[in-house]
Amino acid sequence: MMTDKQLLCKRFASSLRQYDSLAVVQQEIGVQLSEMIDRICTAPVRRALEVGAGTGFLTRLLLKQYPDTEWFVNDIVETAQAFIAPYAEGHSVCYRWGDAETLSLPDRLDLVASASTVQWFEQLPRFLHRVFEVLNPEGYLAFSTFGPQNFLEIKATTQEGLDYYTGEQLSALLRQEGFTLVENLEYTKELYFDTPLEVLRHIKATGVNSIRNTHWVKQQLQRFEQEYLQKFAISTVEGKTVVPLTYHPLLIVAQKEPSVL
Repeated sequence: MMTDKQLLCKRFASSLRQYDSLAVVQQEIGVQLSEMIDRICTAPVRRALEVGAGTGFLTRLLLKQYPDTEWFVNDIVETAQAFIAPYAEGHSVCYRWGDAETLSLPDRLDLVASASTVQWFEQLPRFLHRVFEVLNPEGYLAFSTFGPQNFLEIKATTQEGLDYYTGEQLSALLRQEGFTLVENLEYTKELYFDTPLEVLRHIKATGVNSIRNTHWVKQQLQRFEQEYLQKFAISTVEGKTVVPLTYHPLLIVAQKEPSVL
């Protein structure tokens, strides 16, 4: 499914204020990715780019790890600056607002980092090529995205959702471009909710699975809730019924091959 970037921008902009408190999986991913970067990227990082900073889950950690780096921070939502600015104070930070797929990227970078963003890209292979071109030899690309099991309950119930790369496919794309895969992490995590409608509210508050400008009528919501319960309802030991929502994070750190003279 093609992503409506204008609608994506509008919906994320409207959810920024509640994002920090509700996006628990994305926050966990930011911590995990920053730890991978800190462990692997031990060479000096003079210039770096973060793509899709959002409210700054990853930004705040990277600024602590590399306080003297010249940072370029990007997001499709310009109002994200209000959330990032407190962490950026005292650091060299240049904001680059807009769609990272079409935006001009800074060059001579030692690190490009991105958390929970590239699943929205329409041409990920092209973006990987552009990143390869602006990285210095032996520079790093560290990013997280989601795999095919992400929001599997939503797709099974609505027959709609994003098309996700597998970990193997991402590794192949990186190798084709000239990257060496240094480390990867893949897992699934379930969040549990009292009702399917609570699942929808969670998705609306933390992002969107399927970008389309439509509204469900009452009958559609009722059918969604019935099917979701029928397929995925779980009884707890206390006798309570809950429903899961599956996340499938993929975290990858890759390195650009050194130039061969």
